[in-house]
Amino acid sequence: MIRRILYILFLVVPVFALGSERIDSVTHKIRKNVHNYLHDSVPAHIIKRIPEEKSWIKQLIEKRFDVMDTTLQGPKFVEFCYDVYRWGDHTFNSYDSSYVYSYPQKWKLMIKANTKWDLFQFNARSGRPSLFINTEPRTSAGFRLSFMAVGFEYMPDIDNLLSGRVIDHRRTRFSFTCSRVVAELYYNKNTGTSRINKFGNYKDGHFVNVKFDGLTSKTLGIDAFYVFNHKKYAHAAAYCFSKIQRRNAGSFILGVQYSNQKLALDTSKLPEDLKPYNPWPNENFSFHFYDYAINVGYGYNWVFHKNWLFNVTAMPSIGLKHCVDDTFDGPTNKLALNIRVRFALVRNAGKFFYGLHGSFNGYTSWSKSYWFYNQISDVTAMAGLRF
Repeated sequence: MIRRILYILFLVVPVFALGSERIDSVTHKIRKNVHNYLHDSVPAHIIKRIPEEKSWIKQLIEKRFDVMDTTLQGPKFVEFCYDVYRWGDHTFNSYDSSYVYSYPQKWKLMIKANTKWDLFQFNARSGRPSLFINTEPRTSAGFRLSFMAVGFEYMPDIDNLLSGRVIDHRRTRFSFTCSRVVAELYYNKNTGTSRINKFGNYKDGHFVNVKFDGLTSKTLGIDAFYVFNHKKYAHAAAYCFSKIQRRNAGSFILGVQYSNQKLALDTSKLPEDLKPYNPWPNENFSFHFYDYAINVGYGYNWVFHKNWLFNVTAMPSIGLKHCVDDTFDGPTNKLALNIRVRFALVRNAGKFFYGLHGSFNGYTSWSKSYWFYNQISDVTAMAGLRF
């Protein structure tokens, strides 16, 4: 019996082995034919979409950094970052598509030209003298390259290049914009040539135009505000070129404002014919104060023609103005009433765009003996493309 079983095994096992080899051979041929059929019959652009195992960095590059694409894969921490970004984008940067369109391009390259100027007005009460002075307009031009929310900007001072003089006039801004929240950090410094238009009783208090090199002003500020109608109103459509406003929309705005400003006049640099009219005994006359305020305002996007947009945003603010020791009348706390006004005229033409921006920030301070107002202004023209 055992001999018969062994005999059968010696005969059957090789047969099954041979059959298994034949089955594997047939399976391999089927797979090969299917592979050839796919590459011969299916268009090439569809074959390219067949996922392959790649590093998450290569996937991100090939998807043109579209983190919203749910087919992206990677390590657990990377996928967690994807999920956090998608949640944040949905929560803080979503719009009603019937009002706002988001451009798919992540890169922007633009050329810019900017003109800026400041003015300062001091009116003393009880017959005391007044002062009105403004900086000469300064023009800079250059370019800005940005990817999503990150960008690099280079804008040299054209007046310095043309005149050969070195005038320290700086303006630096960093901004963050999404559908719900807009924030901006800015720093301004000016030690350039100014023009005195009114100086006490000089020329009987009439308007004059006297060159003055003794003015220095510095401003460091932070503005942040919340957009209530964030589904329909896109601040970015007017000021970032990343959205397009399809229909008219506006929104109330509520925010906070902080600024640290210092204005110093070196009266020793006054022209000789003005020095007899100088009402301040010290050579250095300065205002130095901190503002802590709340903004309440309104912004409106007017789509007056296809792909044309005009925006006006006005934000008055009220708060506390703290003057420090080096202010000419000493340390005091006062009421701050300020205002910020912006406008934008924008034209979109496919991937190309151009526009005009303007910004005017006004700050007031007063006491029983004087009233003081200063304003920071600039106008910028730009043109660029998305890619």
